[in-house]
Amino acid sequence: MSLTHFMYTPSEITAEIGKNAQALRLSKNLSRKTLAEKSGVPASTIKRFELQGAISLESMVLIAAALDELDPLLTLFKPPSPNTLFELQNSKRQRGTR
Repeated sequence: MSLTHFMYTPSEITAEIGKNAQALRLSKNLSRKTLAEKSGVPASTIKRFELQGAISLESMVLIAAALDELDPLLTLFKPPSPNTLFELQNSKRQRGTR
């Protein structure tokens, strides 16, 4: 699938995630410095993430853990539970494992 099928560009999505992280941090009354201490991620990285959306996945996980928001990340690519017998039988098939 090409990027022309997306409603938002990847950079718009990452920028929005950064804004959401900033809003959550502020709602918990945490400074960047305090979040940096809690997460182990440098305050400069947190600032870049919040303003530009640029961050490594590992740093984002550390920030999410410090903000007590790991559950959304843990379910990000989790397939839905099967609803029918056919879906249950198909869920046991392994594709692309080689």
